[in-house]
Amino acid sequence: MDGTAAVSTLTAQVTRSATCASFERIRTLLEAFRQTDRTAASDEDRLAWVDEIRDLGRRVTALTAVLVAEADEAGSAMRARHTRLEDWMARSGQETPREASSAVWAARALERRPAVRDAAAGGHITIGQAKAIGEALDALPTSLDRASRTAAEQLMLHEAQHAPAEKLRTMTDRILRQVAPEKSDSPEQRAAKLAERDVRARSRRRLWFGPETDGSIEFGGSLPVVAGRRLQSMVQAVSDRRYRAAKDSRDRRAMQETPQQRAADALVEILDAAAAGHSGDPQPPSIPVATAQLQVLIPYQDLLDRAAASGVLSDGTPLSAGELRVLACDADLIPAVLGSASEVLDLGRRVRLAPPSLRRAIGLRDGGCAFPGCTTPMRHCDLHHVRPWQEGGRTEQGNLVALCRVHHALCEPRPPTTGADGTSQVHDGWDVRIDRRGLPEFLPPLAIDPGRTPVRRTGHAATLFDHDQPRRAG
Repeated sequence: MDGTAAVSTLTAQVTRSATCASFERIRTLLEAFRQTDRTAASDEDRLAWVDEIRDLGRRVTALTAVLVAEADEAGSAMRARHTRLEDWMARSGQETPREASSAVWAARALERRPAVRDAAAGGHITIGQAKAIGEALDALPTSLDRASRTAAEQLMLHEAQHAPAEKLRTMTDRILRQVAPEKSDSPEQRAAKLAERDVRARSRRRLWFGPETDGSIEFGGSLPVVAGRRLQSMVQAVSDRRYRAAKDSRDRRAMQETPQQRAADALVEILDAAAAGHSGDPQPPSIPVATAQLQVLIPYQDLLDRAAASGVLSDGTPLSAGELRVLACDADLIPAVLGSASEVLDLGRRVRLAPPSLRRAIGLRDGGCAFPGCTTPMRHCDLHHVRPWQEGGRTEQGNLVALCRVHHALCEPRPPTTGADGTSQVHDGWDVRIDRRGLPEFLPPLAIDPGRTPVRRTGHAATLFDHDQPRRAG
């Protein structure tokens, strides 16, 4: 071995030794923190720790993928252990070769996009978001030039700051309309692609049942989106009814059931109702009529283009012409037409009483509890008057916000009280108002933010209402 090779070998050994020592220090610090007495910690401390450890977790997960990709590219496992990388990774038996192989493939995909890889390794996005970004970018036209692809990648990374992986996967068309509008599909082309997607979805339909295991049977499958959403809505409606009944009757045992257990019971109840109806039972169990009700967004431009052949469900899932026809025939369809500024122009099938249609409009705008960070769905929300009804507030869209029970109580008006010295005292707390865009924003208590900087929920309204438009600042 010549001198240069010897120096290189020694340098590699020193580097490996130093790196392993650093990793060992990290493990020691984590173990020490795990064993620390945290009983006296404040709420802010606990939340800060959660933030920090999640950031570290994202970085470690991403760095693992980076190192796997580098080892795969270098062929390290074959040269050093004479075996494939995925087999070496699965050597402990704690994961299957298939799981290890999936990790290798994911690492290769991440390595193909340095900007996405660096964002993940820096803890700015999760591995799941990175994968979704890659899928959305891969769906862009192959004729797109390098500059447009780079711009699309940067836009996706920006969107990832406030959008989960499932939303990022659906943003290909919207991103393309921003970076290369001339390459966007025409309404007819979009309709044709959605129709082709329906064919693929139908070919994937399946339902399977596993063997009996300790008195239970596992099952699963895949359904086209409309059929799946209808089943999901029906199960959810029955499950919600069971939950409300448990609350009304103060059934503590039923209240302790998990949402998954209530959903399972709801499916059995639906089966019982079907069996009772088939057997001619004069009073079969009732299933909520509104279970097939689906709200569909129809972009106004599509109507102008005479392409009312596409829309999206309220969660952003695109629908084809065939799916819309099925819904129009078989479900209680509530079309919601959006104008150029994303305002709701027509909620369709207006009923005599205002609350149902108004609630749909608020649900369309807020997508559930509007409080930042809350994920409570609309079916579990109240409509809160920004200006209280007793003070002259109107029951209209510009004065209503969807809030879950917890955040409704948090944002309720706080009447001033009279102190011991006779002075009026205004209590600190959260307030909500409608901003200039017509969307709810929240003012934190002075104890949290002396400047009371408004905060907003991100993700739903911007993603949903800007489905066919570039995101506006502000």
